[in-house]
Amino acid sequence: MTTLTDSPGRGASTPPPAPTTPTGGAGLSLYRVVHLVQVWLLPALLVVEFVAFSLLSPFFLTPQNLTNVAVNAADLALIAAGLTLVILMGGIDVSTGFAVGMLSWVVASLMAAGQPPIVVFLAALAGGAVVGLLNGMLTARLAIPSIVATLGTSALFQTGLFALWNSRDIFSTPVFPFLSGGARLGELPILVLIVLAVYLVLHLVLTRTTFGRSIYAIGSNVEAAKLSGINVRRVRVIGSVILGLLIGVAACTYLARVGVVQASSGGELTMLAIASVVVGGTSILGGEGSVLRTLGGVVFIVVLDNGIVLAGVPSLWNGLIVGFVILVAVSINGLAVIINARKKRSL
Repeated sequence: MTTLTDSPGRGASTPPPAPTTPTGGAGLSLYRVVHLVQVWLLPALLVVEFVAFSLLSPFFLTPQNLTNVAVNAADLALIAAGLTLVILMGGIDVSTGFAVGMLSWVVASLMAAGQPPIVVFLAALAGGAVVGLLNGMLTARLAIPSIVATLGTSALFQTGLFALWNSRDIFSTPVFPFLSGGARLGELPILVLIVLAVYLVLHLVLTRTTFGRSIYAIGSNVEAAKLSGINVRRVRVIGSVILGLLIGVAACTYLARVGVVQASSGGELTMLAIASVVVGGTSILGGEGSVLRTLGGVVFIVVLDNGIVLAGVPSLWNGLIVGFVILVAVSINGLAVIINARKKRSL
């Protein structure tokens, strides 16, 4: 009597081998955990924020407070949107804050001289384009590392602002009334709708155009991007100019918010803009991120600032919390890069 065996033959099949992973089961699990944390860190932070501050202050979730937060975040949101393009290409710009301050002085001076609002606005755009072009040429054409180049231009803008200010504050009304958030379309301020439109346009540019794909390609592997025919220098300069144009618009919204230009105007925006992009999940190394997630990062930053004030917590904690969250976000990004690199090497 013969016995049946599991040896392969006609009509028989062997079970497929157990799947293996390049880095082993533990490595894959760690990769998945880090990836999940990357994806869900920002939504979790936002939920914690809204729940905590709504419990700490009865005024936090009121429509008036949330509208004020959205209006006051306009300048930061515009800068962070443009900065996302630069960081996606593996660059950085630490000059944005004092560039806003210097252009705010130009706007306030032109308003004081009685220039038509449209002329003032176009001057702010032109000034922003020059700022972006300068930074873009230094980094793309002269191959100066972006952190070094923009540290230099930041010092230039800060010194220029101080010299122009000359111990004399300049007060100004908004270039256009809607920049102060008063004009509304339905329940939403027109200014907030404009900011949302900017984010939507940049999202479509990044996801639906050749230029957007070029930005991601440069950030992922600049040498491969060059070999594929991408004009890396041109794309980088255009990205910096787009950031500069948004800085020009942000100068107008910033002046509408604070109403005065001083020697330190705009300086605080640099760290907050970088924090918004990084907390939003854009890799500081480039090649990975989303402008829509940057918007989430902006919401986190401005809600944190507002909630701390309403809760009566000393403002010192704002900087500490923002700094801590930046370190956590960058550490998670770095860990994901390391694990992914090991995974690719083992393939």
